[in-house]
Amino acid sequence: MRFIWFPVLSLGALATIPLIMLYALQDGMIFPAPRLATFPEFPSGFEQAKITTPDGENLFALFRPAPNARPTIIVFHGNADAAVFQHAKADALSRAGFGVLLAEYRGYPGSTGKPTETGLFVDARATYDFVDARTDGPIGLYGHSLGAAVAINLAAERDVYALVLESPFDSLLAVAGRHYRWVPAKERLLRHHFRSDLTISDVEAPILMIHGAKDQIVPVEHGHRLAALAPSGPEFREIPGADHNDLTQFGSIQM
Repeated sequence: MRFIWFPVLSLGALATIPLIMLYALQDGMIFPAPRLATFPEFPSGFEQAKITTPDGENLFALFRPAPNARPTIIVFHGNADAAVFQHAKADALSRAGFGVLLAEYRGYPGSTGKPTETGLFVDARATYDFVDARTDGPIGLYGHSLGAAVAINLAAERDVYALVLESPFDSLLAVAGRHYRWVPAKERLLRHHFRSDLTISDVEAPILMIHGAKDQIVPVEHGHRLAALAPSGPEFREIPGADHNDLTQFGSIQM
């Protein structure tokens, strides 16, 4: 019996190795922060700002105050991006007369700390409060992908006049379930769930969702499912030919 069970146990142990690696490496997969030796030139008219969170992290940000108490838009980027790369959104929103803050997360370029789901939500609240203390105008949010999940959570907790979501997902758990169908017990293995599907019902601001019809990372049905859960009947624009990271090339920032 010993010889019969040994290969069975060995195969079972080998089968768990990918799960152990996936669990151990998931933070780097969810939050693949770019590593920058030097920062690119800042968008025109933007100055670096430092935002301190309640738990003691220092966040990098780029800020251009709103003229004449006009609205300010806080931009939350996706998981493999950085605030210093948001030139297209910064330029377009500035030309439209908005104040703009390009938000950064803990553990990303220029910021201290290590990114986590809870940490990013703390960062977003601190960023909102930073802007709110420096403007008399309304505050809107613009989030892409993971940044959309951050923006939804913030909009459910703070006074926001408008919410724009690019390539949003209903939950990271649902997206992981699509890409890793072979992984059992994903609810327990995944440390960061980003359940926008449970949060969006608390958002009172008008919502615009923009999603690429050919999105291979967050397929458009995730966006449609999220839209169906929003209480205010969001406007949903599905862009033919667009994928996950190329929406600005299809004019999304002009919409």
